[in-house]
Parts: sequence; C-alpha cells; structure tokens
Amino acid sequence: MRAPCRIGIGWLTACLGWGGALWAVPATAAVPAPLPAVHEVDWRTSPLDLNLRGLNGERFRFRCPPGKAVAGQVIGSGPYTDGSSICAAGVHAGAIRAATGGLVTIEVRPGEAHYSASRSHFLQSEAYEKFWSGSFLVIVPEAAGSTP
Repeated sequence: MRAPCRIGIGWLTACLGWGGALWAVPATAAVPAPLPAVHEVDWRTSPLDLNLRGLNGERFRFRCPPGKAVAGQVIGSGPYTDGSSICAAGVHAGAIRAATGGLVTIEVRPGEAHYSASRSHFLQSEAYEKFWSGSFLVIVPEAAGSTP
C-alpha cells in the first residue's frame, strides 16, 4: 500500500513506493517555462496591429492558416519591420509554407536604420531605406530546412 504524499520543509516528500523506497524532490526544482500561448492570425496581421512594439526581447507564437503572401506584405530580410505580415515573414524566413500555414514564433526587436530586400523561399521582400521604429525576427526551428 502506498502512503499519501506530504509536504516537508523545503521538500516535497513522496511516499513509500515499490519495495519501501522513499524518494524526495526539492520543492524549488526548476520547472520548465511554459511555451507562450498560440494566437490565431490571418495573412494581414502584423506585430504593429497587435500593439507589440516596444516589447523588445519578448517572443510570441502565432498560427497562420493556409494562404498566400501578397506583394508588399514583407519589408526587410530579418529583421522585418513590425508593419510586415507575420505569416508572410514566416514564409520568407522558412518557418512555414504558405500552402499549409503553421506556427510562427517571433521575437520583438527595436527599430532599424534601414531594411534590405531579398528573395527567399520563393517570396520577394521589400526594402525600406529609412529608420522604422519597430522590428521583429522570425525564430526558425532548426529542422525547417534550407533556403531554396
């Protein structure tokens, strides 16, 4: 028979298990931080639309539906202006494919002096040669693949 668990001073003490063994785990054991919530967005949604500007270093996860990027939706090559589409930037960075959509994780960053254009994953981004007050990076999982 297993005895009930109890809390000790500074320790969470488990009960007698198989063979009468006693085990304990420090109450201060590090618990992994939960992943950020996933927010549903569409192909027009930008971090600027969501009032994320200034939350530098914060990460957010978004679910993009299947769709298609439209010309002018992505400004920059990573970092992107915070006025860029989250989903389209996710495609440009290689985190998702437009046809299937998927999860895009971004990190909010401060503004940049200018943003370069590039073609990546069959999507052309736009340049912006002036200072823009907010940016974001797309965090690409290592298994996402290489740039075609």
